[in-house]
Amino acid sequence: MYYDEEERYPNPDLLHVVRRELYAINSNLEVTPYGLKYVPTHTEDGIPIRKLYVSNLPPKTTRSELFGVFAPYGFIKSCWLRMGDKGPNRTPTPTYAFVTFSNPADAHKALQAPVHEKTLRGRNLRISPADSWHQPPEDADGRGRWKPRGQRRHDGNAAAAVPGIPQPEVNNSDWVSENADTAEATTSATEVPILQENTETHEEEKDSDMESCYTILDVLNRDCLTHILSYVPIRDLIRSERVSKTWQIMVREYLQGIRIFKTSWWQHVPVMLTTAVLRRVLQRVGEGLSRLHIDHHWSALNDRTAHTVGKFCPNLEELKIVGMHTRNWNPLIYGCKQLKSLSFVSCNKLTDSSLVHLVKSESCIESLTVANNTHVTGLFLTGSNPQKLNALAFYNCYSLQGTVLCAALDTLPSLTSLKLDVCPHTMWKIVPMILRKLPKLEELSLSEYISGEIGFAQQSNDAFCDALAKLTELKSLNLSRNIYITNAVLKRVAQSCTKLETLNISSCNSRKIFPNPEPQGLEEAGCKPRVSTGVGDEGLIAVCRGCRSLADLDVSYLGALSDHGLRAAAALPRLTRLTARGNPALSAASLAACLAACRLLQELDVCGCDGVSEEVVEAAARALADHPRPLTLRLAGTAAQPQDLQQDLPTHKLLTVDIHDDRSNPHLRPDFVDHIFDDSSDDSLGDLYDHDDFDDFFGPDDELFLDDDLDDFDLYQFGLRAPDIILL
Repeated sequence: MYYDEEERYPNPDLLHVVRRELYAINSNLEVTPYGLKYVPTHTEDGIPIRKLYVSNLPPKTTRSELFGVFAPYGFIKSCWLRMGDKGPNRTPTPTYAFVTFSNPADAHKALQAPVHEKTLRGRNLRISPADSWHQPPEDADGRGRWKPRGQRRHDGNAAAAVPGIPQPEVNNSDWVSENADTAEATTSATEVPILQENTETHEEEKDSDMESCYTILDVLNRDCLTHILSYVPIRDLIRSERVSKTWQIMVREYLQGIRIFKTSWWQHVPVMLTTAVLRRVLQRVGEGLSRLHIDHHWSALNDRTAHTVGKFCPNLEELKIVGMHTRNWNPLIYGCKQLKSLSFVSCNKLTDSSLVHLVKSESCIESLTVANNTHVTGLFLTGSNPQKLNALAFYNCYSLQGTVLCAALDTLPSLTSLKLDVCPHTMWKIVPMILRKLPKLEELSLSEYISGEIGFAQQSNDAFCDALAKLTELKSLNLSRNIYITNAVLKRVAQSCTKLETLNISSCNSRKIFPNPEPQGLEEAGCKPRVSTGVGDEGLIAVCRGCRSLADLDVSYLGALSDHGLRAAAALPRLTRLTARGNPALSAASLAACLAACRLLQELDVCGCDGVSEEVVEAAARALADHPRPLTLRLAGTAAQPQDLQQDLPTHKLLTVDIHDDRSNPHLRPDFVDHIFDDSSDDSLGDLYDHDDFDDFFGPDDELFLDDDLDDFDLYQFGLRAPDIILL
């Protein structure tokens, strides 16, 4: 009742409660023109307030005293006290403290409590919610995520005033063991189970009047945020983690979800990427990385890069290193247990000793690539016996020894892919011996053999054809820009490699490299003259008849190829991509036959073919009407005109015609002529002597060359210099 029935006076208990609430309003809340100031329950980022910031502490304050002040409001998870003025001759003085409640409702009660209840040694403690950075995170069900007992919590900044100070969490049970009497009194007064260790029996109270705080992070879904963050440099994301707790959690989830990272992405950032900086980046993203490309400038990274990658990237599967002058890469094996693909490009200090441990018997590497190197000889493969290595590639390795590589292949039983591109011409002698040891080979690349010796070309081709007869499992073959490839080689490929799916014989025109016939002296000496026929219609027809599984065919820059040979590609039922760039003899008739017969053809590239007209587009439209599929025509550099394609020619919704992107290389065309070394340049000085005004320019001979006193003659008056006189 509001009044006593006998004396009709107000109830004293009710007056005490009203006085307490009014005092709290007067002391803690500021009166504004629009009403009373609201005590928040969430931070500006929508994080529930569990941790309170306490200041105006009296000297010699202890954690036990702070527990005694805040324990009546709820279960205290931890209490941390910042002690200043530490030293041998100084007395530690408390500056501020953090009190963390297990339940956000308890922290709200502590904020609403009157000031006279939050006093210590005559001082009114100043209480305010800690910022979002210090608030502990919570799970989806609303429970706080606490670290295990005994583990110290290290925040980046303990407070705004003193950065870098660790905040050790103090459990309620630790305080209880030291101050049992105070804890028992507090427990009996507030009926809060402080003595229970690591138990939270009560559920969090949900305030119905609490308003939900929404931010942009709540509006956008996770996929949209991930797409937006992909445009933000990783350096900026790491630096922005301290914005709020919600942002920090989202950024860390995004960084842990990154699977591919290239150090070249760091070049637009003003901060140089050093090994120390890379270490900090890999600490955040390294655990989830599966592909890493170290293609930054070599001077920015040191020898500790291999240790950093091996330590912080345990799940790495692919590593590509470009332009680094690091010799020791052994730490990769000890840290990256799942590394399968390893590539070294333009690593000048890479030697056989740098690779010997990477390909040992227990290594997990399946693919190894070495490019643009002058030290690797192949000796590292001798005696290594890697069981999982199935792909080996060397590109532009001038020191690679064919005999050493051939001997090392005996220890590679699982090798199914071999690439020996841009190797010395002496390697072509050893290639047949190498192929005989690899009957299970599925991928072979022998491209860019553009120089050689005339004496052993024919014998090497015969041995190479015999070696191809054993490659019955071959599916991919790259012989581009190889002067040793002729129609005879392609005929042997058609007979043996019936499972071939990809073939590249672009720019295999030997007649262009050796246009002149053999000298007559060789024939008189009894040597068999060599006939340079190159690759033409005969070889392509044989391949199209024998290899019916071809899906990707490249016949660019072949001077001996005509419509008759290309028309044979119409017999390939699985052909999906046909490339024939820079062939001046081709016309639209053969291409139309391929479009009509090859029902799976999706890309036709004839850039630089002068004889191809707009009739190809009409044939493509008719083919799509009969057999719909997405089709792309690349007709840049041909006779097809843009205005005709837009106005008169039929179109199809599945047809894409590109007439602007010319992907052909004019220097590889069989009809290319280099005018710099033209024969007419030898007579470039002839016009100077035949000029009518030659005597007028130098003057009469008796005045210039028959003068007795040549020392007084000044050549510079005629505009001549010493190099000009030497040239004349």
